[in-house]
Formats: sequence, structure tokens, C-alpha cells
Amino acid sequence: MGKRTFYEDDELILNKPGIPLEETSSKLKQQESTHGDVEFVDGMVIRSTPILENYTSNFRKYLHDKFTIITAELGTQKSAIENEFNNLKSEYDQIVKEPILPNLIYILTISLSGSILVRNRNIGLRFITPLLFGGVTMNYTMPNTFNNLVSSYEKFEHENIPELSKQKQELAVYYQQFRKEFYNQQINLNESILSSIHDLRKFINDKIN
Repeated sequence: MGKRTFYEDDELILNKPGIPLEETSSKLKQQESTHGDVEFVDGMVIRSTPILENYTSNFRKYLHDKFTIITAELGTQKSAIENEFNNLKSEYDQIVKEPILPNLIYILTISLSGSILVRNRNIGLRFITPLLFGGVTMNYTMPNTFNNLVSSYEKFEHENIPELSKQKQELAVYYQQFRKEFYNQQINLNESILSSIHDLRKFINDKIN
């Protein structure tokens, strides 16, 4: 009996080539490292942390985007405010034709005087009287501005409150008709009085003669 060998069948084993290990690139090492890469610059240790740099970059981009949006929004709001201011100034120049001072002082003084005169009256009269006194004073001291203001209000009322504007027009027509009829009645009354006086004189003259 010969000597048994444990590796007598090794010739039948087919060796499979293994997967060769590739060396990890320095960039990949830097990306996968939690401590970062270390460099020496002029004797100083410069450590870069990829994860922290990534977060910092994203945060910086987020801040930049937000800052850009806020800046654009502020620019839009600024332009809108400038346009509103220019529109108000244009409307003011179209309406106001006389000097504000001292005319405004006169208007406020007369309005307060009207408010004082009716201070013990009902709330409706206390509300209307200062407006009436102020309107009459403004019509006297600033007639062009008063007319422009009335025209602007009528235009606003016609565009935004058409029903009220229509009622005012009907009331104005009714007032004009009433005024015309009253004037005609006054003329007829005067003519009737003159006719009566003439008849009375004639009657007296006839009796005397």
C-alpha cells in the first residue's frame, strides 16, 4: 500500500482568477472621508472636510437664491410705490390750482366754527354743518380747486357707485323742474298781484269820478 497524499487531486481544481483591486483615487478618498484631506501649505496644515463643504455650499446657494428673490421683490415694491406716488402727484396737480396756504387755514377755521355752533345739536347736524361751512369757504377761497374736486368726485361716483349717481341726476332734474315751476308760479303771482292792484285803482278812480 502506497503513501496517501491529501493533495493528489489538486490537478483537477481549476483556479478562478480573482477580481483585481483598483486603487482608490485621491478625489474619491477625499469625498468618502469624514475627516477630509490634509494638505501642507507653507508649513500650515490645511484640512478640507467634503461633507461640511457640501453643506456650506448648499447653504450659501440657498442664501443667495433667497437674497436674489428678496432683492427682486423689494425692487418691484419700490417701483410700485414710485408709480403710486407719481399718480397721486399727477392727480394732485390736476385738482389743486390755488395755493394751499393760507387758504387751508381759512377752510379749517370756518369748519371748526360751524362745528362749535352746532355742538349741542343732533349728530347728523354736527356732521353736516362743518362740511357745509368748509365747502362754502373752499368754493370762495379756492374756486378752481373746488370745481375740480367736485368733478373728480362725480367721476369716481359714476364709475364706482352708478346707482347713487343715477339717483343724484334724477334729483337734480327734479330740482330743476321744481325751480322752474316755482319761478313760473312766482311770475304768475306777481302778474296777478299787479293786475289786482290795477283793477283796484281803476275801481277807486271810477268811484271818485
